[in-house]
Amino acid sequence: MKIKLVAILLAGTSLASMSLPAHHGGSFYDGTKSTTVRGAVTEFRFVNPHVVIAIAVEGAEGGLIEWSGELTSPNRLARAASGGGATNTIHWTKDILVPGDEIELTGNPARNGAPAMRITKVVDANRMVLLGGDETEADNAHTVRESEYVWAVPANGGGDLRGVWMRRNDYAYQNYAFSVDLPPMTLWAKARYEEARPTFGPNGVAVSDTNDLVYQCFPPGVPRIYFHPHPFEIIQTPGRVMIAYEYQQLLRQVFTDDREHRNDLAPMWLGDSTGRWEGDTLVVETVNFNDRTWIDRRGVPHSDQLRVVERIRRSNEDELTVDITVADPIAFTEPWTSRKIFDKVDWSLEEFVCLDDSSYQEFERALLEYDGGSPKE
Repeated sequence: MKIKLVAILLAGTSLASMSLPAHHGGSFYDGTKSTTVRGAVTEFRFVNPHVVIAIAVEGAEGGLIEWSGELTSPNRLARAASGGGATNTIHWTKDILVPGDEIELTGNPARNGAPAMRITKVVDANRMVLLGGDETEADNAHTVRESEYVWAVPANGGGDLRGVWMRRNDYAYQNYAFSVDLPPMTLWAKARYEEARPTFGPNGVAVSDTNDLVYQCFPPGVPRIYFHPHPFEIIQTPGRVMIAYEYQQLLRQVFTDDREHRNDLAPMWLGDSTGRWEGDTLVVETVNFNDRTWIDRRGVPHSDQLRVVERIRRSNEDELTVDITVADPIAFTEPWTSRKIFDKVDWSLEEFVCLDDSSYQEFERALLEYDGGSPKE
């Protein structure tokens, strides 16, 4: 008998939403266990936000069981960039796997015994490792390629921040927070933090249970935008610096022509940014936020009095340092600072379109209700 884990998922994209353990608080997959299955590809969906693979595996009692596995985003796989708990040195394409290919999948299995996993390794019929290769190989693959870009001070003054930049995560918490410890919150902020149901961090819940507005396709806000695992590009013109984020194709305009903040705007998701040059450092002040976003991915709140100051400078030719100061008299007892480091990458920004949370909910509901046979209707 062939068991379809969730037939509706293989006609859509929602299974692919489950790639990072922190993404869903580790609620579905057992990161302490690993399982390996082999079989023919029945489905390969190279789609945002995450890639999904399904294979037909021979069951212990005969018949075929369809195992479903999920990976990081297609953009990251195409760039041979690590993600989703696995490394890779192969530049994936939409045709790297086709139905009928014999492959081997290794990953963290679903906690409730459903035939599903978070994939950490993919090996093809020729024993080529398509994902989860040697760490040393992965490090070599991440070396920035030579380009025609020249690091020089622009003619209009200030530093040169141009290029495409990708976040660096040296510690697990950097995927979702500025530090292990919580910032100094007021009683107002603590109460809202307790009400938050994030999908990341120690209080992580399933997407179907979250109240994170990102899963309804609202912008993540500033400075949270720096946590999402997608690159951004800095473009400089006289009197203006533009920061283009691959995530949801968001764009920030930072005017450096001595203008004041506007006072005729409604509260915004990304706020109103102005900037000035202090030598080769761009100092960006952003205000006029709404109070609907979180500071990070673990649910730290802020009010509409939030003020974010970013000091952006090029540490060396291939490294960008962003020192961030957060001040909000309603949410925090005192201003606090943090630092994010970004590496220059020889990439072009690709399309990454948000999907609302209905597809996530379909997947999680089916996986949670798995009863050892067919999924419940």
